[in-house]
Amino acid sequence: MTKRKRAMRRDWGSIACVRPGVWRLRYWAETDRGYRRCSETVRGTRRQAGDRLAELRVAHGHDVPCPTVEACWTRWYLPDRERIVEQGDLASQSLIQYRSTWRKHVRQHWAETPVDQVKPLDVQQWLLGLKRVAAEASKRLLRQILDYATRYGIIDANPLAIRYLLPSKSTIARREDGIWSPDELGDVWHACWDTWFEPAMLLCGFGGCRVGEALGVRSGDVRYELVHGVPVAFVRIERQIDGQARIVEHTKNKWSMRTALLAGRPAQRLAHMAQSTSEGSFLSATSSLRHATQRELRLAFFDCLGAANVTGHLFKNLRKTWQTNMRWVLRLPPWAIEPMMGHVGAGVTGRHYDKPSDRDFADLLATAWQQMPFGDQYPWIRDTPASSWAGWRADE
Repeated sequence: MTKRKRAMRRDWGSIACVRPGVWRLRYWAETDRGYRRCSETVRGTRRQAGDRLAELRVAHGHDVPCPTVEACWTRWYLPDRERIVEQGDLASQSLIQYRSTWRKHVRQHWAETPVDQVKPLDVQQWLLGLKRVAAEASKRLLRQILDYATRYGIIDANPLAIRYLLPSKSTIARREDGIWSPDELGDVWHACWDTWFEPAMLLCGFGGCRVGEALGVRSGDVRYELVHGVPVAFVRIERQIDGQARIVEHTKNKWSMRTALLAGRPAQRLAHMAQSTSEGSFLSATSSLRHATQRELRLAFFDCLGAANVTGHLFKNLRKTWQTNMRWVLRLPPWAIEPMMGHVGAGVTGRHYDKPSDRDFADLLATAWQQMPFGDQYPWIRDTPASSWAGWRADE
């Protein structure tokens, strides 16, 4: 089988073999219709084609400079990503991260470089000068930027499309990744009792919410009922407080917009606090005048556990704790846990066909809770006043 003959890349223009003895030259030049990509066919040897390309370079090589990496970022990449965010197909936090990577790592090295002068050797040296995580993010961003230059014919191939050596994984700063056991989770709840962030703790530790999602829950988002005799709180997740302390009226992606479920005493407690909060107010707020921020939540939670001498982990690890308890304590199947977390299901079935209702998930959770009601069995719960639980009956 005949191999496809690729264009021969040069510092200026390119030469491609059309068929034996026929060569196509491509280059950029100023024409009557503006600065455009041009082509010319040469018949003869490769050397003759190269000589002709050299003549064209003398005539047109300085017509208009090739756009820089920063020009591609400003002209194409950034407006395109902003449009995708507005359409809801990209999280605003992702765009913030792209801007940060551009500002910290890509811009200072590549901003003034013409896209046709981005050379693999320079890229390799640049990547090895970064830490592993920064190198991975920077390489990905620069490749996406140069994809526009490739798409619009400014360069023939993306120099970031090849494999590069990356810094050692030893340069990765490992984040604390611990979780709480079921008994330790009870201690965390006890320490957070009656604090302004107790609702967020319940939503993450017993409902599997992300931090921003938990902070974005309002009183009217909570509904409470008995399912097979088990108290269940239905919490509508449809907004979040992002890392910039803004109220965002959408979730991370379309699968994250869901109903989070809590069972047992955690469900009763959350419903009680929702009923006690004024209509439309955030459940977790430092005051009635404004919503809380993620930073305020992290600091308050850390101080609270420290004062109570409770095992401390990152607040976001409550979600990991919930996932672990759902799978290994309540024994729920992964195909149920994933959509309950706001993840898309596996494969075509999960994305397009498997559409369980909130009641289906509630039935599954209530049945499992009947067998192992770990959130109802903490010793301190027995001494908690009945008025602290929604749906409490004296005969229970």
